[in-house]
Amino acid sequence: MIFVDSCLIIAMVVEKDQWHNQSLLLVEDLEKEEKVITEAMILESLNMIGKCKGGKVGRIIFQYIEDNYRIYKAPDFLNRAMKEFIKYDGTLSLADCTAIIAMKDLGICEIYSFDDHFDKVDGILRVN
Repeated sequence: MIFVDSCLIIAMVVEKDQWHNQSLLLVEDLEKEEKVITEAMILESLNMIGKCKGGKVGRIIFQYIEDNYRIYKAPDFLNRAMKEFIKYDGTLSLADCTAIIAMKDLGICEIYSFDDHFDKVDGILRVN
């Protein structure tokens, strides 16, 4: 099981993204694994994709995520993410902190991301 960051989804869809080519190389790895994402990461992804590619493309990506990803939800999820947000003093976004909580809850240690902020989190290995 792996966690997928919003920046990877955005990069796969938006050709002008600096990480687009690199993201395409990771697609094979993503297809072989059970993928996990949080609603906050979906919101980040679709906001940027909608801005760059339009709402119809955003809807297609949303359907793809629904069909191919486990969308993690848990009781008191946002409150626990807020504690991580405070711990990192805002240097990680609240959406990133939802990833940290989901990964801890599920025992996931790998995140597919181009965001080097995750490098400061103990127990998380960033794949890029």
